[in-house]
Amino acid sequence: MSRQFLLHDVQQAAAALREAQISLSLAIKQAYPLGTKIIAKIGERKLTVCVTGYGANWSSPGVLIGDNVSTGKSRRFNHTAIIQTDEEESEPCDMR
Repeated sequence: MSRQFLLHDVQQAAAALREAQISLSLAIKQAYPLGTKIIAKIGERKLTVCVTGYGANWSSPGVLIGDNVSTGKSRRFNHTAIIQTDEEESEPCDMR
């Protein structure tokens, strides 16, 4: 394989990665819009968190930012920590 051919493979892989990062970010934003209350396992605890933002799609595409509903403390967590949306909550999040 020539060096030029390998560089082309690297460029294609990088483009595919960028596309996947953007797709993941968009899917998370659609699934968990700002103000959504979710239950997430953060550390050793299950917390109810209000989604207030998202990680950058180029550096942390699977990250959500939210406020702990009980304490008001801001938390960053990966989408894999989400257990469920808190649909039983009748009150929407306070999005100051």
